Amino acid sequence: MEYNKILTGLTNDVSGLRERRPSAGRRLLATSIVADMDELMPVLKSEVLDRVSREIVLDADEGIDYASRAEALQALQPVVLKNPADDEEEPCAQLNERLEALTDLLFSIADALDRHYKDEDYIKLYDDEVRMFNKRHGRKKAKRSYERWREKECLGKPTMEDLEDYRAEKLMELFKTGMFDEDVATRRRAKHYADEVVFQVSENDDQLSAKNIHKYYYCLRTICDYDDQGLKTIPLQAGIHFYTHRQHPAAAEYRKAFVECMAAVGLVQQEMVEMRKRREMRLSELSDSRRGILERLAELAGYGEWVAPATPEKIVEMLNNVLGVGMYELTGEEAAMSKVMWSMLEQTGNLRVVWQNLIGYFAEHRFFTDTLGAPALNDMFFSNTDYYQNIDKGRPSYTRKSKKWAQVQPLLDRFVPRVSHWGQDTL
Repeated sequence: MEYNKILTGLTNDVSGLRERRPSAGRRLLATSIVADMDELMPVLKSEVLDRVSREIVLDADEGIDYASRAEALQALQPVVLKNPADDEEEPCAQLNERLEALTDLLFSIADALDRHYKDEDYIKLYDDEVRMFNKRHGRKKAKRSYERWREKECLGKPTMEDLEDYRAEKLMELFKTGMFDEDVATRRRAKHYADEVVFQVSENDDQLSAKNIHKYYYCLRTICDYDDQGLKTIPLQAGIHFYTHRQHPAAAEYRKAFVECMAAVGLVQQEMVEMRKRREMRLSELSDSRRGILERLAELAGYGEWVAPATPEKIVEMLNNVLGVGMYELTGEEAAMSKVMWSMLEQTGNLRVVWQNLIGYFAEHRFFTDTLGAPALNDMFFSNTDYYQNIDKGRPSYTRKSKKWAQVQPLLDRFVPRVSHWGQDTL
């Protein structure tokens, strides 16, 4: 801001000098402007040009556009005084010489600021922001906030759903800072990342909207990667983003918000990883016979001609969750219902019956073409119509369902694939 005021004042002085009528003070004014420029240029060179030529400086052009200031001075050259006196020729020549030198210096600063730095410079820029965040105990605060949420909202035992919702909420908080508003407002198209993060946007949300949320996420994905079911900052891309948006009035707040958000996301994703490891352990503890049942269920799911939101993968995922070997750790009543489901599947010759019941359950959720009746659905999976009546017995609307099937239906309802209100398939 200091340099902008000084350069604005110099520009006004030079402009006024050009229009000033001959007077005793005009030569002194020209000499004074030359002295001011002689004092300013070495400082600009050492404190600005030399610094931005060797490293990234985020606040070097805060409150000032060096190219615009250079163009303003260039438009005033050469300075020609009205009816100049003999003793004004030398001061006027010096003035034009300094103006040209100052203009060149300002353009050099602008060029240095706009150049593409080395990758390691942008990475260092991002790393410096993270170090500053940690130095101010930002990560500790994020961890305390996360642990309070776990205890208060989840009673210390968050489900995978809870963790996914927490991550989505933190990302939406970032979006609401306005960090990506300008890009979203002008972007007509953006890639959908349908299998990554699910956002539930309230219909009365004035800032974010269901139709635009994927654009915000797309902007985030330009500086983040999604690997192993988790978001990870790409330091190079984040550094470039920080630098290219440095002149935004809220740039510093956006950088802080981004680092804070990704710290929270990192914490929740770490717990997600641990939960998946526990799932792998549960799978490894299964008996060979139960493994065989899971393989048979996956095989049957592959025969289905499913209608969205159902897919073979989502049906298998649902059944794994119901049987306690999915991403969700079942406790209490849900664990008891899962045990009932296993007992039904493990009863000799009963797996076919259970699957027929499931066909009826899925059919009532419109996961198959509406025109297909029970015999046709039975033929789809078993290539025959034997005992197709079991399909109707599995429909939720069937009033005389077996006691065990009635017991497990609430657990099926929890994990059945659904379409979220903004159109993305979810469980």
